[in-house]
Amino acid sequence: MTVTFIRTVIIYVTAILAVRIMGKRQIGELKPHELVITILVSEAASIPLEDNNMPLANMLVPILIFVSLEIIVSAAAMKSLSFRNIIQGKPIFVIKNGKIDEKQLKRLRLTVDDLVDAVRQKDVFDISTVQDAIVETNGSISVLQKAENSPVTPKQLHLKVDEAEIPITIVIDGKPVTEYFGKEKIEEGRIKLAVKKSGSDIKNILLLTIDGNGNTYTVEKEDAKK
Repeated sequence: MTVTFIRTVIIYVTAILAVRIMGKRQIGELKPHELVITILVSEAASIPLEDNNMPLANMLVPILIFVSLEIIVSAAAMKSLSFRNIIQGKPIFVIKNGKIDEKQLKRLRLTVDDLVDAVRQKDVFDISTVQDAIVETNGSISVLQKAENSPVTPKQLHLKVDEAEIPITIVIDGKPVTEYFGKEKIEEGRIKLAVKKSGSDIKNILLLTIDGNGNTYTVEKEDAKK
């Protein structure tokens, strides 16, 4: 039992490290070669779980090779556009100038229902308002609405607006967060001032964010409201 537990932990950690090394992507955003590598890594990791007599090297070596291949392919794709097109494919117009391209739909093996559904997922419920729609290399669809159906922007109205500031999360579940976006750090003193400004005890805060202008947004825990 102990051996099984230890082997399982090793396999779990190895699989997590392999996926982390290959980079962050949601399953729906994986390129074809990334999806293949992810499936192969999961398969290689699962084999030793079925047989405790199988050496862990039979799992570690294939995963190491898969990860190495993924890094090599990704590096090559960054260097060569033609290689990238072979590995990842190219974006394809399925709607161009408001007209559905049936030829490309057949090429992609997409039905009209699939197209309408994909457009709806982009919050466009009337396909007649679509100017262009592109199937990206990861299978997602990008939609550009016709000018008369697009939201009006401040630029079109000749209005001057301040640039938006991305709020930084500084408190999560009652605990201060000094480093949230990668290496972007915020001083603890600034967190304390923001907490004081919120009027709540930090232990009672579920979420607290602050933007570059000092504006804060606070969500208290349900228990704190009682």
